[in-house]
Amino acid sequence: MPTVLIADDEVDHRELLTLALHRLGYDVVTAADSSGALARLAGGGVDAALIDVRMPGGSGIELCRQIRSAPETELLPIMVISADVHRHQIMTALHAGADDFLAKPFSRAQLTSRLEALLRTRPSAAARSAAAARAALLATRHAIVEEAPAVPYRHTA
Repeated sequence: MPTVLIADDEVDHRELLTLALHRLGYDVVTAADSSGALARLAGGGVDAALIDVRMPGGSGIELCRQIRSAPETELLPIMVISADVHRHQIMTALHAGADDFLAKPFSRAQLTSRLEALLRTRPSAAARSAAAARAALLATRHAIVEEAPAVPYRHTA
């Protein structure tokens, strides 16, 4: 069965996620902060990561960036989990390299189905690069539209 890294500073959250994933047959490794997560990933054998946004010593967002910048982990499926579901937070996580964002609280069924989807659809380096390029293009288009001054309509007949 796949091995999932759970990076969360809350012991209770780590234990609940570990229990749920063990019941589903997953192997689990845990970390209480970003540096611990990176150390676990350096050991290899991790197939996906569930990362909380707020952790001491570096946010889950920054951890996503670090994972994506390392050739050994750049294709690792990442799901960011957070109670902070503001659009800006979700977009920041996705732009940092998260493949999915799961809002707390969530059901075990939501966690299971989304984790299974992540593991089924592991992207190749080319696909990730193309997806990043598309996301950047869409963000640029959106920024241009929001910042463009309104042009008054002039009817000339």
